[in-house]
Amino acid sequence: MGVSLLLLTWLAAAGYSDEPAGVISGTAVNGSAGDRALAGTEIVLRASQDGAFVPVAATTTDDQGRFLFSELPVNQGLIYLPGVNHFGIHYPGSRVRLTPDQTTARVRLIAFETAASPSPLISRRHEIGVQPGKGYLEVTETIVVENPSRATFVGQATDDRPPVTLRLSLPEGIDKVTFDREFHGRNFQLHEGRLITELPWPPGSRELKFIYRVPVEQRFGVLSRVLDLPTEQVVVQIATSKADVVACNLPRTAATSGQQVVFQQRGKTLPVGHQIVLQLGAVPLRFETYARWLAVAALVVLVAGSVWAVRGRQLDRSAHHESTPPTMSCQPGDTRRRLRKLRRCGTWFPQR
Repeated sequence: MGVSLLLLTWLAAAGYSDEPAGVISGTAVNGSAGDRALAGTEIVLRASQDGAFVPVAATTTDDQGRFLFSELPVNQGLIYLPGVNHFGIHYPGSRVRLTPDQTTARVRLIAFETAASPSPLISRRHEIGVQPGKGYLEVTETIVVENPSRATFVGQATDDRPPVTLRLSLPEGIDKVTFDREFHGRNFQLHEGRLITELPWPPGSRELKFIYRVPVEQRFGVLSRVLDLPTEQVVVQIATSKADVVACNLPRTAATSGQQVVFQQRGKTLPVGHQIVLQLGAVPLRFETYARWLAVAALVVLVAGSVWAVRGRQLDRSAHHESTPPTMSCQPGDTRRRLRKLRRCGTWFPQR
């Protein structure tokens, strides 16, 4: 099980062909079956190059799950990463650095069976950090997701769509999410207000950390976050010195300081769908928000002024009409009839 042609070509291109030879060996086992040896399983060796790990060699385990990579260059600046492929999933092992004082290394690679449903994922800790800004709330979430089972959760495909293993709900109005790790940024997508991924989840823990902004259109900000996993501990931290204008449906902790308010729930697992609501008062608004409300107010004043002007003209016309006495035409006739008409007309002209 020597170095493959791919590795020889890569070593020559990278300038490692004259380095001393080293050896990486080990075994591959099935962690879902009591660490039983994986026979006839593909093992891939990667090496660091330009900040990434690229495949440089591959081999297959024997009947006892053993593998060997020999004739490897020994260089302190070169890091190796062996891994095992099992049911279409790659399980990397520990990183290996060969040096002139230690030219050999032995590793143990663990793979698992797969499970499609139900999801075994839980959240050991969910931290929500809030930093008020001008017209927005900057939110940093850190979620420790754990698979406590002994199988890799791969999800179940529906409607001819790839399986989704995790969905994370986000507040309304989010159009961009930034992960602290590029790997997660590549494997999570923002779809209909939720972060979704097809990543398989092997047994163990994985930490997710991401940042987004929630727009604020009023003088107070409201952050509503629905839990997507059974969660053992939730911590909400708000960067503000005004503790009296912050409210949350979680208990306030004694860890609250002069520049930070902290709410926390622990000791009781919160179910999926539990809503965390945070409200902050006196959040500064953006100039665009002020300008929009000023424009609305000006439009209201203009409409009201026009209505009052039209109403005033109507009232003036009505008052003028009521103050003008009606005119009557008195026709000549006999004296009595004429007198009655003159009295009705309100005018008296003596006869000559």
